[in-house]
Amino acid sequence: MKRARGAVGVLAIAATLTGCEVDPPNGDVAAYVDAAIAEMRDGIHADTDAFRDAVAHAAPELRAKPTIAETYRGLDELASAAGGPHSWLQTPADVASITTLNAPGAPFPVPTVSTREGISMLTVPGFQGEDREAIEQYQSAGLEAMRAAAPSTTCGWIIDLRTNGGGSAWPMLAVVAPLLDDGDVVGLKRDDTVHWATVANGGVVSTPGGDDTATPGGFRIDAPVALLTSGMTNSAAEIVAIAFAGQTDAVRVGKPTSGMTTGNQVRELSDGARIILTTSYDVDRTGTVYDGPLVPDIEVAPGPDLEAARAAVRSRCA
Repeated sequence: MKRARGAVGVLAIAATLTGCEVDPPNGDVAAYVDAAIAEMRDGIHADTDAFRDAVAHAAPELRAKPTIAETYRGLDELASAAGGPHSWLQTPADVASITTLNAPGAPFPVPTVSTREGISMLTVPGFQGEDREAIEQYQSAGLEAMRAAAPSTTCGWIIDLRTNGGGSAWPMLAVVAPLLDDGDVVGLKRDDTVHWATVANGGVVSTPGGDDTATPGGFRIDAPVALLTSGMTNSAAEIVAIAFAGQTDAVRVGKPTSGMTTGNQVRELSDGARIILTTSYDVDRTGTVYDGPLVPDIEVAPGPDLEAARAAVRSRCA
């Protein structure tokens, strides 16, 4: 699960807290703070002086807070220090809201397809569902729409990621898998280790998300692809775009993406809050590692971008 966040000023935190008198710690709150900080130590920036200094300055005051809820803001800032701007804390209320909005049967947006003059556009919205039934609902909607459109798609496909703010990458990858070449298509890299998402025959063989992210396959489309992106294309949507990097007859069109091209893990806390922690970098099939916006091959402003994508597909039609 992913989301863009603004960078947090760690130096500002330190300056605010330095020299402040701190009350004796509340035992339950102190244990909660220490457990949360322990979860942050896998962040990509956790082994830095900046994070250690931030903890040294912030932890005493956070441990002395009267309630756990009053630690959330400070822990959110420490999460950003540990993992960068793509890391944050979700409060129990945040988690409950996300769960409700993405529950099975909820009216969350699902992928859709429209076809005009032999070119089909697959619109892939953001998705934060975790329940298996909700994931199936999202994936099935997209794959069924693609199957229905395939016979009339005589030229190629546009994948519209312009308003996709992220969430869970693997259901999105399952939807676009029929358009991907077989092999390791996108990975999450930490140090010298890469955990790959692998596609074969239009299905997902495996992903860093675990065994339950696999899909059957058996439906494959060999056609030119244009990926439409914008500054709102974020996080998991960027993983989808990266999966096509290096693929023949695939091109990115539009504006640069938000730049949250890193991998997150969810760390559960005792009260139901979560730390969304950046622990890896996105990598494409060619070995290129990402840490910033994806620059389109054809940069076009919103408005003309759709026709530019259609022109890019037409130019690649057999």
